[in-house]
Amino acid sequence: MLARILADALSLAGEERLRIFDTDFPDGGLAGYFPASSRIVDFTRTGDRVLVFDTMVDEPDHDYVVDLQANLLKPFFKVYSDIAFDEGAAAAGIAVSVYFMLDRTLTSVNAAAEISRLAGSASFVPVRNEAIGNILAIPEGARRYEAIRKNREIMLPRLSVDALNLIDDPQFSFSGFVARNGEGYPLELKIELFQFLETIYNQRRVDEAGGPVTL
Repeated sequence: MLARILADALSLAGEERLRIFDTDFPDGGLAGYFPASSRIVDFTRTGDRVLVFDTMVDEPDHDYVVDLQANLLKPFFKVYSDIAFDEGAAAAGIAVSVYFMLDRTLTSVNAAAEISRLAGSASFVPVRNEAIGNILAIPEGARRYEAIRKNREIMLPRLSVDALNLIDDPQFSFSGFVARNGEGYPLELKIELFQFLETIYNQRRVDEAGGPVTL
């Protein structure tokens, strides 16, 4: 969901600028919402790993979203760190923001700390989802979380079942919803979704509102 929201926000700057690498091979969950802008990649293959990183550096005028499956986080950022991608991105004028979705386990917090380290100078943004639970409610989780290097954080508000069913529709787009001011949707859902998006966008920093690379 967060990847969709970010991609929709970036598409407002021009859909022709948006490029998405979806690592959910071969199905491509995110790609289904942005078929014209997406490429499904198998990050377990060397060729696809090279393709992702080389494309972003060689074509820095686009806005990229790399949607990583949980099992690919460490392999991706191991390559990222080994090739010093953050330095190459900075030289190419690319701003990198890493959004890490936490769950309610210590394992997730430990993984976030490792990815934050491997991400180097990239902006690191842990994301907590109210629907999953708050890791900060666990004392040890809160202690480890506070020790993570992070530029800021995002909390995703909980959505109702009706709202979740609505946005699961492949025809639904957050940017389209905003552009039409929610026209055609029930009032309660319209209010809920606008409050949801406003909460998320208000947590984004101005300098990260449209960085060329969002991981």
